[in-house]
Amino acid sequence: MKKRTVTLAAVALAVAAVVWLKSYTADEPAAPTTSDSTRPAGSEQADMSTVLLFSDPREAEESCACAEIIRLARSVRDIPGVAFREIDTRSPGEDARRYGVRVSPSVIITGSDGVERSRFEGESRAVIEALTAAVDDLRRFSAPMTGGKAP
Repeated sequence: MKKRTVTLAAVALAVAAVVWLKSYTADEPAAPTTSDSTRPAGSEQADMSTVLLFSDPREAEESCACAEIIRLARSVRDIPGVAFREIDTRSPGEDARRYGVRVSPSVIITGSDGVERSRFEGESRAVIEALTAAVDDLRRFSAPMTGGKAP
């Protein structure tokens, strides 16, 4: 009887730990974050941005929100001054550890110094809208200056 009670207590403790861990990490990706160091409206691009996409590339051709995030992140490849790297979450490696990636898909925008400027985690409609705005900003700020204005 005592062995059964100890086993039941151990299982209950393990379940409680998993529930706590999931609730702790679930709070983090709820909303996209943007640091204060992102370029404000009207400022010029001071350095090369890098967009890091952490996802399972097999989902790119599906009809789901994850695929929409992947396609949106990949669309930055044609933006001058923006580097793009895709990291397969099936074997994420050092980049996932460096940036603390726990959710797939995740998109992280960094400056040339590697410092995180923006983070978008998950595949909710809010994340898609915020990432769309960030990609639009990258396009706007990377556009060549015209009309005789100095870069």
